[in-house]
Amino acid sequence: MLPRATFCYPDSYFEPADFGVADRLGLISLAERERPKIDTLDSYIEAHVHGPLDLAVDVEAIVLDPSYRETEIETAAAALKCPVEWHSGFRMTQRSLQECVDYRGTKAARLAELLLENGVLTPRLVGLARQASGADQKLLKRVWHCVAKFGSPLIPQV
Repeated sequence: MLPRATFCYPDSYFEPADFGVADRLGLISLAERERPKIDTLDSYIEAHVHGPLDLAVDVEAIVLDPSYRETEIETAAAALKCPVEWHSGFRMTQRSLQECVDYRGTKAARLAELLLENGVLTPRLVGLARQASGADQKLLKRVWHCVAKFGSPLIPQV
């Protein structure tokens, strides 16, 4: 797959000028230099695969948030031709709502508060909200940013 991939930094949303291919990838050093200046959620090298993607051959694993355990998402992932792994998880509590206001705005924080379940917001709850008719997808993306930035692990890291 690497011969069919191109890479950019930062995220294509920012209309980057820096691109690379696998054997000429100067983007890692650029990302390391830029890290102090760029938001953590945007500090990654974006990959674009050109052509077909064979999950059994090209994908090492699909990594899910633990909030998807025992859901239709886990069932669907298990049917794929690659292993399923779990990361430590994200959960944002009501205590982080003010940080969310400062980071992604009052509307995002208000929506995050509405989506709390037992005082906690997880990626699964954001995903369920995205399925609702008339859901504001851009606003939900901002809510997801808050969960990813201010959420704590569901599973303690060892």
